[in-house]
Amino acid sequence: MRHVSTGDLRRKYSGVVADDVENAAEQRSRAQLADEIRRDIDAGRYPVGDRLPGYRELGRRMGAAPNTVGEAVRQLAAEGRVRIKANAGAFVCEVDDEPLTAEQQIREARADLLDLRDKLRSVRRELDALDDKVGDLIDRLPSS
Repeated sequence: MRHVSTGDLRRKYSGVVADDVENAAEQRSRAQLADEIRRDIDAGRYPVGDRLPGYRELGRRMGAAPNTVGEAVRQLAAEGRVRIKANAGAFVCEVDDEPLTAEQQIREARADLLDLRDKLRSVRRELDALDDKVGDLIDRLPSS
C-alpha cells in the first residue's frame, strides 16, 4: 500500500478544504496504525507484559510519523490493550484487563510525576556541580 502524503492530497483535492483532507488522512492513518498494532498484539508479536517498541521505531517499521504512532498507541491504551508508563513506554495488557479507573490513572500519574521530579532534581544537582567545576576552571585561567 502506497503512503499518500498530505501534500499529495492537497494537490489532488485543491477544491476541498485542505485541513479537512489533512484531518481525514490523519484519522485513517491513526486508526490503521492502531489496527495493525492490535493485530500484532493478538498474533503474539508483542506478548502480554512486553514493552512495545518506541514511537520512532514503530513509525519507522510502519512508515508513519512518530506522533501518529503515539496517537494510535494512546487509542489502544484507552481500549485497555496497553498501559503507558511515563518514561518507560507502553506495555501490552491482558485483553481481560479492565481499563484503569480515573482514580487509578491519577494515582499512577502522581507516582510518575513524583519519580520524574526526583530525576529532575538529581539532574539539577549534577548541573550545579558541573557549573561549579566550570567556574573553578574559569577562575584558574590567567587574566587577559
